[in-house]
Amino acid sequence: MDKYQFNVLDKVELSPVVKKIWIFSFTIALILFSMLFLPWQQTVKGKGSIIALDPTQRDYSILAPVDGFVEKFYVEENQFVKKGESLFKMVDLDTNYLHKLEQIEQNLEHQIENTKLEIKNLEKQHHQTQNYLNHGLEVYEEKIKQVQNKIKSLEFKKVSLEKNHEIEKVNYERIKTLYEDGIESKRTFEKVENIYIKADAEFKKIDLDIEIEKKNMGILEKEKAKFLSQTTNKLHTIESTTLTVKSKLKNLNQQLSTQSIAIERYKNAEVIAQKDGYVVRVFKNDKNRYLKKGEEILHFSPSVTEKALRLKVSDFNMPLIKEGLPVRIMFYGWPALQISGWPKIQFGSFSGIVKKVEHISHEQGYYYAYVVEDPKEPWPKGDELRIGTQASAWVRLSTVPIWYQLWRLMNALPPQMVHPDREKY
Repeated sequence: MDKYQFNVLDKVELSPVVKKIWIFSFTIALILFSMLFLPWQQTVKGKGSIIALDPTQRDYSILAPVDGFVEKFYVEENQFVKKGESLFKMVDLDTNYLHKLEQIEQNLEHQIENTKLEIKNLEKQHHQTQNYLNHGLEVYEEKIKQVQNKIKSLEFKKVSLEKNHEIEKVNYERIKTLYEDGIESKRTFEKVENIYIKADAEFKKIDLDIEIEKKNMGILEKEKAKFLSQTTNKLHTIESTTLTVKSKLKNLNQQLSTQSIAIERYKNAEVIAQKDGYVVRVFKNDKNRYLKKGEEILHFSPSVTEKALRLKVSDFNMPLIKEGLPVRIMFYGWPALQISGWPKIQFGSFSGIVKKVEHISHEQGYYYAYVVEDPKEPWPKGDELRIGTQASAWVRLSTVPIWYQLWRLMNALPPQMVHPDREKY
C-alpha cells in the first residue's frame, strides 16, 4: 500500500472565486451574528384616526327642533360658519300652533297665580289658627291658675275655719255645761249656740267649696285638652293642604317651564351655529318634505383647537399601553419610512405621547388610547392634517437585544412592560 502514493490533492488549489465566496459568506455570517447583539426597541403597533381631543369639539348632527318644513337654508356644504350665524329656518304646518302654545302658557300662569294666592291664604289661616291656639291656651292657663289660687285660698281659709270651729265647739260645750248648771243664762247659751252652729256650717261648707273648685279645674283641663286637640288637628289639616297645594304649584311650574321651552324652541326655529366650524353635509334639502322633531338636518364639524390620534389596540397589548409613553406615527398621505425597532431611523413620521387609555372596551377585543402631539416635534397644522385622517403608530417600550426580541417572538411572549414617569407628561 505504501508504494502507491496519491499526491494529486496536494497540487489542487481552491479557485479564487470560491475563496472570495467563502470569505464573503463568513463576513456576512459574522455581521449577522454581531447584529444579534444590537439594541432593538420593543413596540406595540396600532392603527387609528385623528379626532378632537375635546369631546365638545367633535362633529355632530344638528336635529330638527320642531315638527315642520325647512323654510330656508342659509348655508351650503363645506361652508365655514362662525358662532351665532344662522344655519336654517323651520316652519310648522299648523299656523296657529304658536298661538295654542301661548294660550296653554297663559292658562298655566293663571293657575300658578291662583295656586300662589291659595298658598298665601292657607299660610295666613295657619298663622291665625296658631295665634288662636296660643291665645286660647293662655286663657285656659289663666283660668286654671285662678282656680288653683282659689283652691289654695279656700284651703287656707279651711285651716282658719277649722281652728275657729274647734274654739267655738269648746266654748259651746263650756257654756252649755254652765247653762245646765244654772250659772249662765239661756240667752248667753243660745247666742253661743248660734255662733257654734254658724262656725260648724262654715267649716262644712268650705269642704264643699274646695270640692266644687277642684271639679271646675278638672272641667277646665278637659276643655283645654279638647281645645288643644281640635285646634292642633285643624293646624295639621291646614299644613297637609298647604303641602298638597305646594306640590301642585311645583308641577304647574314644571309644566310652565316645559311649555316655555316648547315656545322658545318654536320661536327659535331658526337654528344658529353654537360653535365656529364647517357644515359637512346637508341631509334634508327638500323644502317640501315634512320633518319630525329630532330628524337629522345637517352634519356639523366644529373647529378643533387640539387634535389627538385615537389609537386602536388589541386586548393582548392593552396592558402595555401606559400614559406618558412615546409614540411614532405615520399619517396616511405622508411619504414616510419608519423602522419600529430603531425609532431614530425614520423619515416623514411624527412623534406623539400617550395622553390617556380608556378603561373599557368599545369593540370586542380592542381598546382605545389617545395620543397627542409631542411639543418637541409638532404635527402638521390646519387642513394639512384633517379630522378623520388614518394613521399607523408604534408605542415605544423598552430596549432589548435583537436576539432576545427574536427569541420572544418565537415563543409568543409579550414585550416587557414599562412604567413611564407620568409627571413628565
